[in-house]
Amino acid sequence: DLHGGKASTLLGIDQARASLFSKATGRVLEIGAGTGLNLSKYDPSKLTSLVLLDISQGMLDQANKRFREDSTFGGGAWDRVSVEFVQADATSQLVSTFGASSFDTVVDSFSLCVMGNEGASRCLDQIRQIVKPANCHGKILLLENSRSSNPLLGKYQDATATAAASAGGKGCVYNQDVRAMLEATMGLTVEREEAFAAGLFRSFQCSAVQSQ
Repeated sequence: DLHGGKASTLLGIDQARASLFSKATGRVLEIGAGTGLNLSKYDPSKLTSLVLLDISQGMLDQANKRFREDSTFGGGAWDRVSVEFVQADATSQLVSTFGASSFDTVVDSFSLCVMGNEGASRCLDQIRQIVKPANCHGKILLLENSRSSNPLLGKYQDATATAAASAGGKGCVYNQDVRAMLEATMGLTVEREEAFAAGLFRSFQCSAVQSQ
């Protein structure tokens, strides 16, 4: 399970989450926040506000409960961070909900795959519009499933992706070429990419140029 547990630790996913999310600064939006698994990965001393967004209100209710009841988030630097829980569709409602250039950092972990290729592309375009541009130090932090750089693993993913998504993969298309999606999104630039577990998972740090 990529959402915590032994497999996540062995594959280096927990470390990748912690490394990536600790880079979030300022006003932050997390897409596909789910039950708030990543809350503990943030450095609250770097945040001014945090918006957790998910399409599922039930998931957000669990995230809110986690935040309110876990002593980790009571007191200290977290007292200075405004935390909000918002139900919305990241493929179509980010701009209408928040407006352009609203966030210093936008983060996501393992959500693009469940949106499908078209949904993920729409989401990236929405993200590009709501994050502050690079000249204002805006950044996009992603940790995603991806097609492996190992030829045999990549072919296996291609052959099984559709069936896996339907048969217990929670709808996740796990052979997405996320780098290609990012490069195809007008106004986005990949600043850094790191591969884990033979490229089955990748983290990206990106920046945006706002269209005129």
